[in-house]
Amino acid sequence: MKVSKSQIVHGLAGYIQDEILPKMGDDKAVQIMLSIAANAALANGRAVDAVFENGVVRALLEDDGAGAYEIGKVADAMRAAIEQYGSFPVTLPAIPLLSPREITLKLGAADVDAMRRRIENAV
Repeated sequence: MKVSKSQIVHGLAGYIQDEILPKMGDDKAVQIMLSIAANAALANGRAVDAVFENGVVRALLEDDGAGAYEIGKVADAMRAAIEQYGSFPVTLPAIPLLSPREITLKLGAADVDAMRRRIENAV
């Protein structure tokens, strides 16, 4: 399915805020760090543009030239790889004075499906 950059950002930010943050338990530093990241993505178009201009992101997200991105292929590829090799680790670096240790989140196939739904239904 083709979606806009805004849908991708709003869908991922919503997933972080509604699905990941509540599961962080008492790790307030990580909750704050992820909340800041999600809110910054929603508020800072230039930062989002920089991510979308990254060569790896451009290679993974098929842009139709009119501002629509095909997310189905990358979501299917992520899901297949996770099913074959196990969960996808996302490492959040330590941030002095906020989060003194590195944290690794593990995303599974259900997470990929939930993010895809969030993106496709975002406005």
